[in-house]
Amino acid sequence: MRLALMTVIALIALTGCSDESSQIRGQFLSGCMQGGASKSICSCMFENLEKTYSPAEMKAFNNQYSTPSKQLVKDLMASAMACRQE
Repeated sequence: MRLALMTVIALIALTGCSDESSQIRGQFLSGCMQGGASKSICSCMFENLEKTYSPAEMKAFNNQYSTPSKQLVKDLMASAMACRQE
């Protein structure tokens, strides 16, 4: 749970890379790794979330004025657990 919340917080706080897709991925990976996960787990989590959420939804996670939904937190946790088992 802590990792997921740290990831969401970092997603909201960070800015970054060149094109929009790279920026979203870079923000996610940076925040996830700052939360204590390895790059491979963070990459796996991002790939899992991309299957569920559209690019617009992934971008909206970075909105500092929004609160992460319960579903997003649940999906982050499920993804983290699945990626740790791989």
